[in-house]
Amino acid sequence: MKKDLVIGIGVGVPVVIIMILIGGGGHTSLDFEREIEKVIIEEPKQTELTQSLLQDCSGTARCITGTVTKIVDGDTIHVDGESVRFALASAPELSGYGGVESRNFIQTICPIGSNVIVDEDDGQTGESFGRMIGVIYCNGMNLNAELLDADLGYLENRFCDSSEFASDPWAQKHGC
Repeated sequence: MKKDLVIGIGVGVPVVIIMILIGGGGHTSLDFEREIEKVIIEEPKQTELTQSLLQDCSGTARCITGTVTKIVDGDTIHVDGESVRFALASAPELSGYGGVESRNFIQTICPIGSNVIVDEDDGQTGESFGRMIGVIYCNGMNLNAELLDADLGYLENRFCDSSEFASDPWAQKHGC
């Protein structure tokens, strides 16, 4: 019964605390102190990573952080309810050949609930059909580049003259 309670409560430090309280798992107070140190040391790394990515946003347009609330298709997602279109990268429509595969690919590497950073394209701040246009970073990856690298989308080279991202290595690699 006590072990079921421990498993049901969660993972990480809460489990260690409960195991110490019930005397299970052979943990010592030294083990507990090490777990707390890990949490204290690891949390700032995530904050530093987020701050680093925010500093890496280029240009003067918006740079937002948020949570993926919907994967519309292979080149459009919702971040905190706001529609965001991938800059320079396009995917087939869901009804077209490869459309479902491109959406599933994006959903796999950046599922709903993931934290993202969106760097709005300075050259396309007027939006596209009510969508913000930008580069989306999720789980340490540039989704725009990942879509193109996986051959599940194509470069919209007609925007290379206006996009601030046209000279980025990923865009150059695919034809800007």
